[in-house]
Amino acid sequence: MNTLRARSSILFVTLSLWIGAVAAEAESPQCAQARAIISELQAAYGAGQMDHSSALRKAKTATDLCPALGDAWKYAYCSAAALGDKRAAAFYQGQAAFNGVTRLECGAAQGAKPALETALPKTVREKYALVIGIGKFKDSAIPSLQFTAKDARDFAAALTDPRVGRFSPSHVTLLTDEKATRANILNALNDISVKAKEDDLVLLYFSSHGSPRQDDTGLGGVGYIVTYDTSVKSLWLDALEYEDLSRKVAWIKARRKVAFLDTCFSGQAKPGAKALFLDARGIDEKTARQFLSGEGTYVITSSRASEKSFESESLHNSYFTHFLIEALKSGPEPLTVRQIFDRVSREVPAAVMQEKGAAQHPQLLPEDGMGDVRIGVTPLAGTAPVDAASPGNP
Repeated sequence: MNTLRARSSILFVTLSLWIGAVAAEAESPQCAQARAIISELQAAYGAGQMDHSSALRKAKTATDLCPALGDAWKYAYCSAAALGDKRAAAFYQGQAAFNGVTRLECGAAQGAKPALETALPKTVREKYALVIGIGKFKDSAIPSLQFTAKDARDFAAALTDPRVGRFSPSHVTLLTDEKATRANILNALNDISVKAKEDDLVLLYFSSHGSPRQDDTGLGGVGYIVTYDTSVKSLWLDALEYEDLSRKVAWIKARRKVAFLDTCFSGQAKPGAKALFLDARGIDEKTARQFLSGEGTYVITSSRASEKSFESESLHNSYFTHFLIEALKSGPEPLTVRQIFDRVSREVPAAVMQEKGAAQHPQLLPEDGMGDVRIGVTPLAGTAPVDAASPGNP
């Protein structure tokens, strides 16, 4: 027995060393170059003398070479924060956390550990929303969806209702079916990015098919939102990459951002399921987390990674969107993001189980966030319709 244990230990050590060697060899030349850049920055920070502008350029080069290298994002954060660029620092901070960095200290250099302003602005100056719903697709190979365009129209109507969402109609961009092309969506997002200020609130809503992360089909494990002009044969050209989309969202200045993702990486195995491929998976947490860029940002997905998101023939909406709108309409004052999630996380699973005999559980990220952003507050600026009985801005 002792001999067997000894041989097992030797085999385990040998295997561990072999795996480590293979992993080292497997690292791309680009990531090796990025690590060399970060080693240089570590030494410079340790010496206590920093040119933060130069350091930021080098760190950004490292992130381009090896996006999964958390330390590259960390040093970009430290230098951007030292330069006083809060918007960039918040983005780099989010990307560092997404890639496994838990501590943001960079070294002893002056300004190496600047503190970001964490308190959200006390009021909401203005509100902007981009609402997307796609049920018809240019490519006939993509199955149509019954209620996604209606979901988007109903949700946009709730947002512009002076007693519910209190968004100015001119600040809600609604794109459905043939209008929801990749170019139109990105142009609308760019328009919001130009207009939104730090003390604004930005809301995003997507209801469509989603593609799975597929390493074995040339997609490189990247997930996509399917747009009207998406072709199944060229997702990478026509669809919206979650990673690219989340990066653009993170650059929007508004400190309050909320994204609702009513999509599903799944096959149309059952009538009413949002579907594209036979591999049934919802949005994984890692993908959803890409939309987080600091305090005040939240993502609510319609299902878990292993579940489908269903449409309801009886409700004429998706279950998620129906109960989301009901939550927005409830209460004597606007609910917080956390309160909205608490409602949909109870009501959606119960309704889907009763009518479809299936599981669907909405998810909120970050799970430990306060979730105290209120979507329905009356903005202090702009032309949002205000009813005499509507609550003021907290």
